[in-house]
Formats: sequence, structure tokens, C-alpha cells
Amino acid sequence: MPLDGSSRRPPDAPPEVERAAVLAELDQVIASSAFGGSARQARLLRFLVGEVLDGRGGALRAPLVATRVFDRPEGFDSCEDSIVRVEMSKLRRALARHYAVTRAAVVRIELPRGTYAPSLVPPRETPAPEAAPSALQSGEITARAAGPVLAVLPFAGVTVASSTALRARAAGEAAPPDPGAPGARSRAFALGLTHRLGALFASSPWVSMVSRASSLEDAQARGARYVIEGSVRFVAQTVRVTANLHDAARGTQVWGSTYDRAAADDLFFAAEDAIAHEIAVQLLALPLGAVHALEAHERAGHPAQSAYDAVLRFPRWLATFDRRLQAEILDVCKRALVADPEQGMLLAFASIFHGLSSWTAEGSSHDRRRAADLARHAVALEPTLAVPHNALALLLLDAGDGPGALAEAETALALGGDPATSGFLMALAGAWDRGNAVLRAHLRVMKRPAGCFHHAFSLDAYRRGDHAAALAAAEAIATPNLAWDPLDRAVALARLGRIPEARAAGRALTVILPDISRDPHAVVARLTADARLVDDLVEGLRLAGVG
Repeated sequence: MPLDGSSRRPPDAPPEVERAAVLAELDQVIASSAFGGSARQARLLRFLVGEVLDGRGGALRAPLVATRVFDRPEGFDSCEDSIVRVEMSKLRRALARHYAVTRAAVVRIELPRGTYAPSLVPPRETPAPEAAPSALQSGEITARAAGPVLAVLPFAGVTVASSTALRARAAGEAAPPDPGAPGARSRAFALGLTHRLGALFASSPWVSMVSRASSLEDAQARGARYVIEGSVRFVAQTVRVTANLHDAARGTQVWGSTYDRAAADDLFFAAEDAIAHEIAVQLLALPLGAVHALEAHERAGHPAQSAYDAVLRFPRWLATFDRRLQAEILDVCKRALVADPEQGMLLAFASIFHGLSSWTAEGSSHDRRRAADLARHAVALEPTLAVPHNALALLLLDAGDGPGALAEAETALALGGDPATSGFLMALAGAWDRGNAVLRAHLRVMKRPAGCFHHAFSLDAYRRGDHAAALAAAEAIATPNLAWDPLDRAVALARLGRIPEARAAGRALTVILPDISRDPHAVVARLTADARLVDDLVEGLRLAGVG
């Protein structure tokens, strides 16, 4: 039976719910920013809800969904083709994002784990909007979502009068309205930028968006903790955008930046997209974006409970490689993945975590194998997110596939990933100049970058024969329980003729990685795809008494 909007009550729905109400809620959910305009997800949800409305929810199985929604042939095997499992996981998260900030009017559509049939349930009670400010003002993190709740206020298009217009005004002349004048163009640019930012933020993992907030007070009343606002000005063929981030709970501005771009008519949309992309990266790139850094600082004193909490602790672990913090993150990851084994973002972070752990005394070859499995699974689940591609780049680099690692890191950068991580991996994959340029540019805007990023600078200087610069970068790593620290110092000191110091660093290295004494070439080959550099590093280690 088609979804015809008849008033028949759906099976298993609350007594007061009619079919028309379910269809109206379905349209609202699909049109929301949580779905990001995905035609595939819309088709899947419409099919599942339709089957429930027509009394066939109990017959929903993976083969049926695969053939009816995803055009797979008869004989579909879910072990060989994971499309249903992947898309159902995405749909479940999209519904969670939608209801984190939007209250259903009559019926709420939920997708319980372990079933393909949506449940139609009464709306859950949420605090009245007027009660939200007092809770937020007390510094509490909203319970409506695991991650931060944001709002984008309409950017203001500011009119800047040209010198010609000012002269005309002084002479008492009235110029006719020009739709291409700076005022009209700035307003059009501001509107487009506001919408583009909303779409980018809504698609960011662990972030919920309040839609159509009109003011800081309105956004705060509707549960937004972080509010973005700004202005757009045109002068000649240049656009200047100023963006600011406010913490509504404390009433403070916590971030701001200015962006200048050439914006002639043929570059108008390109400039709009580029600025929106850069703002999104600086604020929401995982795990080092400004919003996540603020959340990490606030939640640091509380026990980690969710997947998002584990990710927030990742930068601190990257800066220290602290063993206790490592154990805490692993525990949270395990518990979260037991509850939902198809969290692509968490799988990606777990992959990077295991990959980097293999360079510590607590690491092992098991970490490398586990990282490989997790990275491939993460990319399959979340191919449009950046972190899984960076995780796969690290895996491929470890396996000696430089071109593959470079391609994945470039993909992550294009998808809005953390530029520091992508640049770091690009450099080690062989694109030294481009990778380190991206890395340096991002480190300049970070408050406290992790010292391990200097590993790429140290190896680059070493391969160029600038051993003094290599040593300076190595000393900036300042993480003795990470093998890169003593390794980079050992080879640079050896080449500088400071043999006693080089041998001391070499001994520290072998304590962390005993395997490097038996086969230094195999271990060093995991660092970089540059074969000549690998040979030079092995020779430096030999001079330092390793191998």
C-alpha cells in the first residue's frame, strides 16, 4: 500500500497517532539539516517507515532492504556487501542528531539497535526553552547531545561606499540602485555564507545544530552553547569576512578570525565556499578544532563516558603519550564500540591510536594489525569524513605505501580534516615541501601544538643534510616515551659527531623498541616512504650504536 496519508493508525504506534502524523514527521526529519540532503538516506527511511505503516515491519531484513532500496540483486550476502549495515548505522546517527535539537510534535521516529523496523513513539519531554539559559549559565554541558550544540546567526552584509559614490553624494548627485554594488553583493555573500556554514557544521560528527536562530539570546534559549556570527564587506573586487565564536554559557567571545579573498563575479561562489570551508576547519576539524578544544578543556576534570569524550582526550594523549591516559581512552573506546561497533569516526581514532601506540613501549605488532583492520572498516563506514582517510594514510605509510598514504592524506585535507595531521602524513609520504608547508601554517594558529608534529620537520631537515636543524626539531618533540623522540635525536647527534650523546639516545630508543636492534631497516621503513632517507637513517642509527 502506498504512503497515501490516510488516517489509519500505524501498527504499534501510540493510540493517538494517525498515519498522517507519521508522514508529516517523516517529511520534517528528512528535510532537517541532520540528513544533509542525502537522497539515499531519505529513500531508506521512507521505505522502512512505509513498511511499518503497512504492517510489514516484522519482515524487514537486510536482503529485502538491499534489493528494494539499494538495487542489489537477489541472493544478497551481507557478509560480502556491507551497504545495509553501513547505511542503517548512518541513519540511526542521523535520527539521533535530529532529535538532539528538535522535539517531535506528535510522534517520534526511532531506530532501535538490532532491528530494521523503526519505532513510532510519543515525543520525549524536553526542558522548556525559557529554562535553558539558567542551565547553560551555570556552565553545564547540555544533555541534549553528546557533543557541542551550535548555532550560526545570519552573517551581516555591510555596505561600504566606494570613493566614486562618496564624491557623487558630496556633489548632490543620486546614483541609481545597482544590483552589483557592494551593498547588494555583500548581502548576497553573507546569506550564502550563512547557509553554507550551516550545512558544513550540521554534517560534522558529534555536533548538533540549532536551525534558524535569529540572535544570540534566541540561540542560547534553544540550547546552543556555541554561537557563530560575523560580517561581510566588499571593497572593489575583494571580500572581507569576519567571523566570531561566542560561548553563550559564559557570555564571552572565545575565537575570531578574518578572511580576505578575491571575489570577482567569476570567483564569487569559489570565495564563498573557500571561506566557509576554512571557518569549518578551524572550528570543527577533529580533534583539534577550536570548539572541540574548548569542550576538551571543560570536560577534562570529568570521567570520560562517551565516544566523543574519548576523542576529546586524544590531543592531550598526543602531547604526552601518558600511559594512564592511554588506558583510559582504550577503555572508553572498547565500551563505546561494544555498544555500537559501527561508529566509523571512533573506529578511525582507535586506528590512529593503535598505530601511534606501536611506537611506544606499551605497543606491539598487534597494535599495527589492529590499526589496519580498524582503518579499513572506518573508511568503508564513513567515506565522506576526513579522519578515517587520515587513519588509512597512517596505516599505508606504516606498510610502506607512500603514494597510497599521500592520496588518503590529500583526500582528508580536501574533506575538511585537521590540516596538521594531513600535512604531517603528506610530508612523511614523500610530499615534503607541501606537507610541511600545510603543517607549519596550521601550527602557527594552534595554541599548544603537540610536539610529535616536529617529527616531520626533523626528518625533512635530516634528509636535506641540515643536521643541526634536525636536532632542534627532534628536541622540540619532547616526548621521551615516544620512539620518534630518541630516534630523531640519535641520528642527528651522530651526524653532528656528538657520539656519546647519540649513543645515549640510541639506548633510550632500544628500551622503547627492542626490535630496532635486531632489524633497524624494517623499523625505520615504517617512518617514511622515502627509501633514500630510510638508508640514511639506518646509517645514522649505526653510528649511534643501534643495529
